[in-house]
Amino acid sequence: MMKCTKSNIAGTALSEEAHANDLRDFDVRLRSVSERARKLLVHIAEMAYHGRGQDRAADVAYLPELYESTGLDVESMYALLKELQAARFIAVQDPYPFEDVKILPCASGWNALAAISSLCEAKGISMRDIIVNFRFELLQ
Repeated sequence: MMKCTKSNIAGTALSEEAHANDLRDFDVRLRSVSERARKLLVHIAEMAYHGRGQDRAADVAYLPELYESTGLDVESMYALLKELQAARFIAVQDPYPFEDVKILPCASGWNALAAISSLCEAKGISMRDIIVNFRFELLQ
């Protein structure tokens, strides 16, 4: 189970008191999806939060770019996206072929994945270690 404290994540808007329920729910949902879906979620977050131009929408990875960069075939990509949608991590928006993959916030409106991404960047930790391998202790 994910455990984050104010001391290890100050400045990232990720605190145990404020977001304890969100973090528990995030952890449960994350553990409910396949490893391949978690890997795709990391890739989506990296595209949404790093190396993008200012004219891009917030919390969004563009499906054509995502598809080109993963090497997945269309059927595999859509199966994994459906898995992530069912777990309420993402929503696919806009009509084909200009679909956007929007990272969804937690029920409270707080974006746990964005906060984890920021913390990983600040600490030099791979998001893959946290999201795919469940190495939440690295955030401490």
